[in-house]
Amino acid sequence: MRIAGVVLAGGASRRMGQNKAMIDIDGTAMADRVLGALRTVGADPVVLVGGDVDELAPLSAAVIPDLYPGEGPVGGVLSALEHLAGTDTVDAALILPCDLCDVSANVLTPLITAAAGDGHSSVWVAATDRMQPMCALWSLGARGTVREQFVAGQRALHRVIVELPHTTVTVEAQALRNVNRPKDLPPPESDR
Repeated sequence: MRIAGVVLAGGASRRMGQNKAMIDIDGTAMADRVLGALRTVGADPVVLVGGDVDELAPLSAAVIPDLYPGEGPVGGVLSALEHLAGTDTVDAALILPCDLCDVSANVLTPLITAAAGDGHSSVWVAATDRMQPMCALWSLGARGTVREQFVAGQRALHRVIVELPHTTVTVEAQALRNVNRPKDLPPPESDR
């Protein structure tokens, strides 16, 4: 399976008060930490979806426009799937938000392993004590259902996923900790 890596970077970051993608954590922008995790599991290409192209220019991936700005993660996922379907170079997209500062190959590899040889599911979604829809591997074949749900007004990602054949994959909860507010940021490495 040929897998692209996608980092959603189009959120408003209201609770953080600044663009979360660009927040420095131990010398690396938070979005670049997520991009790096995607690269470690062989995702290629790796892109950002949404956000201000000029502001995100220092990051280590190209920015793909969000076709549905302000419509939440369902719009971002649909934008990614629409873009990648036009490239004919990948079969699936591992899609994550820019604020998973602790995500690693240990979380992403089980999603890829679950998808290998699975001819039934269209989405392989991480789960801790519940489904974590913002960390999922999406078959490009899911695009039609995602588009139908989006057009019908659905903006809750977990509700879109349950409309598709999907598999939940249990992963380590700490690695999916997202950073929404300044108090959620990890302490500097020198203080750990």
